Amino acid sequence: MIAHLTPAGAIHVVLALMCLVAGLIQFLRPKRGAGHRARGYFYVYAMLASDAATLLVYRFTGHFNAFHVAAIVNFTLIVLAIVPLLRTPRPANWRRAHYNFIAWSYVAPVSAAITNIASRLLPVTTREQVALIALAASLVTMMVAYILIRKQPPVGAPAMSTGLAERSGAPS
Repeated sequence: MIAHLTPAGAIHVVLALMCLVAGLIQFLRPKRGAGHRARGYFYVYAMLASDAATLLVYRFTGHFNAFHVAAIVNFTLIVLAIVPLLRTPRPANWRRAHYNFIAWSYVAPVSAAITNIASRLLPVTTREQVALIALAASLVTMMVAYILIRKQPPVGAPAMSTGLAERSGAPS
């Protein structure tokens, strides 16, 4: 791992990477059943802890910055995604609300991962260049996410991977 990480930074990195994997699996797998719930709770708890750890990391600028704001926004999206599930009775549009908020919460770690990879591979020398990379990565990620999230399958429809398996003749 990166030698200069603080304990909070290391926790953030590990949990964020785990969230990237769990979120991708959730996106590709069917949206029902115990497995979906278990992976979903893992994603939620890990993302909440990752966002909390982000608020403890100040090495980039030495003070509160845009990355902290992004963590707070992401924390809010996670909470808004879970609230419809916990209400009794559930609102009529709970699936759509849950999907939209949780899907948008996944955009943050994807954008952060792209920013991290790009800032390590490109010849970056200043914080302003990292900020520019973060802005570009965020805009591109949000545009792609907007297209994918709008193409949400109807409630009860199989996941993308299930549809692909059925077309190939493989059992699901």
